[in-house]
Amino acid sequence: MVGVIVCAGKSTRLFPCTRFLSKQLLPLYDKPLIYYPVSMLIKAGIKDIAIVVNPENYDNYQKQLGNGERFGINIKYFIDNEQKGTARALSFAGEFFKGQKLCFILGDNFFYGKQFDEELKKAVQLKSGAYVFGYPVKNPKAFGVAKFDKNGKVVELIEKPQNPPSNLAITGIYCYDEKCYDYVQKVVPSARGEYEITDVNNMYLNDGELNLVKLNKKNYWLDAGTSEGLFLASKYVYGEIKKTKKQIGCLEEEAYKQGFITKEQLKTAYEEQKKSSYGEYLKNLL
Repeated sequence: MVGVIVCAGKSTRLFPCTRFLSKQLLPLYDKPLIYYPVSMLIKAGIKDIAIVVNPENYDNYQKQLGNGERFGINIKYFIDNEQKGTARALSFAGEFFKGQKLCFILGDNFFYGKQFDEELKKAVQLKSGAYVFGYPVKNPKAFGVAKFDKNGKVVELIEKPQNPPSNLAITGIYCYDEKCYDYVQKVVPSARGEYEITDVNNMYLNDGELNLVKLNKKNYWLDAGTSEGLFLASKYVYGEIKKTKKQIGCLEEEAYKQGFITKEQLKTAYEEQKKSSYGEYLKNLL
């Protein structure tokens, strides 16, 4: 399975901070937001990753992550000049990854939790169909939401409903089999002029191949694409690091655990970053 991270939006919800910088390059506590979805993919054992970016930030991503070699992974970049929805990013990935299953992540989503880690590892092993993850929220109007029948079976996913049928939001991570590349070609612009990933998910649902994993509140999921969301996620990461003395989203650590990099590469990463608290953590790993 390969990974695709979508970072191509204009980030207008975070203006003026993102007028000249992608939100996924802003700090979520002690590291760029983009580190968190990349670390999720590494933790799940995925080495081949595509990042969909806008043309203004292409060079910045190259400077921050490069081709992924220092993390033992392969990163390719796709430039989206139009930014007309997340499903378009899936079509970009199809140009390179068609024929391979993929894990598709919205780059401004933050996930953390034991259940989530375990369920994601299962999802990336899927033989066919799709996996999506649901999480209960207080403001379901802002998300894609699951609708259930009287027996509790999901019957539809609705994007940003005015009258939400439930409070179970569909989070920004999806695992798909090879059919996703054909499904995305059938997506047409929504009323707001975007190609919605919810339409792809509904195609899987209509074919009886959508698995919905309900995450409980012991996990933590947040849309970090707003000022408040980025602050709350940073506050959460800070608290967890102080409490557990463990990093969250440390690419070098996850890569080392997976055997993607050697101890010598870990040492090099420490030497480059030793003046920061992040570098000090790498020293402790060594």
